[in-house]
Amino acid sequence: MENSVDTDAVGWYNKPDYEMKARKRIHMSFENKKAVIFDLDGTLADTIEAITEAINMTMNHFGYPERSVDEVRAAIGNGAKMLIRRTIPAELYDDDETVARVFEKYDAMYELTYAHSDKMYDGMREALAAIHESGKKIAVFSNKQDAYVKKLCDIYFSDGTISMALGQTELPVKPDIAGLKLIMDSLGVTADECVFVGDSGVDLATAKNADMDCICVAWGFVGREGLAAKGAECIIDHPRELVELIH
Repeated sequence: MENSVDTDAVGWYNKPDYEMKARKRIHMSFENKKAVIFDLDGTLADTIEAITEAINMTMNHFGYPERSVDEVRAAIGNGAKMLIRRTIPAELYDDDETVARVFEKYDAMYELTYAHSDKMYDGMREALAAIHESGKKIAVFSNKQDAYVKKLCDIYFSDGTISMALGQTELPVKPDIAGLKLIMDSLGVTADECVFVGDSGVDLATAKNADMDCICVAWGFVGREGLAAKGAECIIDHPRELVELIH
């Protein structure tokens, strides 16, 4: 069974907090897009268990305290190296040598666990297929290590649905838009021809920095309340709403 989302939710626009005119305004802004760029962790799939497993294997190796799923979830978003800074003992946060050594071990441990996240959220595969069939290009842009972004996308998209997948490389991580520009250049599109789909404030800031429209997903690691607090204007509750908004 694929990772679950709130299948009873009928969409952000049916909630009493939002007016129908807001729905129409935002809906119109997503018309005639040529490409949709997705975050990975918490957007396409719930990868938190596999990440936490690798983190705790790493912590055990160095004799550091294990971290809970909630602690790891709170530490995710700014790349794997920052994830390590936030999960090792606090007194080591600024110790670059230790961070580098622990990151190297974590990278090796994640090789053993990444494939445990082998299912996308319920409804995501169908939504992506519909977007692809409409002629739009699909890409993935994540702060996860690039090798594992590509490996997971090979699992999720064995049918060739996506045009490009990019993770953490030597380029600055999100919300810096260097990687996003690389994707846009590769796809042959401009920012106003794209929409970014993500689950966090980092994704929202990335889209804003690129002057790109953004759809935030409530089923991810931050949730509706957290996204609203960060200024998200368009928040959806189920992947099927992507098909309704992007046409």
